[in-house]
Amino acid sequence: MKKLALVAVATTAMVSSPAFADATDSATLDVSATVADECSIEAPAAFEFASVNINQGAGANALLLKNGSQNADSGTQNIYVSCNYAAQIAAKSTANNGLLNAAGASLAANDAADFTNLIHYRIELTSNDGSFSKLDYRTKGTGSSPTVTPGGAFHDDANLRVYIDRDDTQKRPVAGAYVDTAVITLGAI
Repeated sequence: MKKLALVAVATTAMVSSPAFADATDSATLDVSATVADECSIEAPAAFEFASVNINQGAGANALLLKNGSQNADSGTQNIYVSCNYAAQIAAKSTANNGLLNAAGASLAANDAADFTNLIHYRIELTSNDGSFSKLDYRTKGTGSSPTVTPGGAFHDDANLRVYIDRDDTQKRPVAGAYVDTAVITLGAI
């Protein structure tokens, strides 16, 4: 009888064990995250034209800006521009819409047909990896593309160039100091 009871207990244990092993449950756990729209731009150093090149000497072209383009003394700068979405990139003059010599207004007014106290300039921001189209801002506006919109997110050590082009300023600049402030904006414009 002891043997029969022991076999009965062992049989019950073997039959019951698989039933306990199958007693499991599971639940679905949703995981989500949100990354906010973000843009950043590295501040460039100031661009300076220590001496604007004009035609010296007598003649019909005397004192006009020299033909071609003149780069700022600092040349081209590389600055990081980054956005984690397809943000617009824009540039504009926020002060004078060109390099202005405020003190030279009366000098230019003396012969307004030939002289100016405003020199137009251009800003170019060019992607090194092709992640956005070239930004080409001109204070004169003709041929300008002051806003570009990349097709998606971008991170670039882009080339920034500020220069004067003879075609933008047709009159002779008067002597003196010229200034302006420009801004490059990433994100909602």
